[in-house]
Amino acid sequence: MMGSVDLRMTKRGVVLFIESYDELPQLFADINNKISQLEGFFSTGDKLSIMMKDREKYSKDITDIVSFVEEKGFKVGEILVGEMNRKTPNRMSVKQKLNVVESETKKRLNPTKVIKKNIRSGQAVVHDGDVIIMGNLNSGGEIISAGNVVILGEAKGVIRAGVKGEEDAIIYAVVMNPELVQIAKHVAHLTEISENSVAHVRGGKIIFEKYDNLNFSNGRG
Repeated sequence: MMGSVDLRMTKRGVVLFIESYDELPQLFADINNKISQLEGFFSTGDKLSIMMKDREKYSKDITDIVSFVEEKGFKVGEILVGEMNRKTPNRMSVKQKLNVVESETKKRLNPTKVIKKNIRSGQAVVHDGDVIIMGNLNSGGEIISAGNVVILGEAKGVIRAGVKGEEDAIIYAVVMNPELVQIAKHVAHLTEISENSVAHVRGGKIIFEKYDNLNFSNGRG
């Protein structure tokens, strides 16, 4: 789509704005075209922010987009949400700034990423594989994983697992109290705090079960 991708130098640094797209190959071609147009303005290792008009709509593609941009020699530092209808996004409505955890390989599903700290409000882990958090996920924090998510602490933020469409992905937390849980295309809100709980998809919806009472059957239970 014309005008769906823009790449600019701003006070924030290099910003890649993604408004909309139909397929990832076309988006990647548009990004390549923008980089070619500005050849000579950027150096390998330059920090880049990705601004998405609708991050919820394209959440399943975030890990692929980050990997593609980093293959082009950029270092992704933030993922922003908002509009770039001015020369800088400083006054834009930004819902959340994300600290992006890089993919370590170019495989379809990367090795497990282990984070040995708490994820604070405004931070996020984005990984093309399984994620283990040895700490808490605080309210306002977010995890976006192509695989499973294990939190060895309290989970208060937003957790997205299987974002490429993997419905077999699971989410485990010692204390499950998230703002929102997503597995593949399914979304759920937990109504009460539970301990040693696993979220998984059964019968087309996310259910929460105690770790010692798991039933991964796809039947009606």
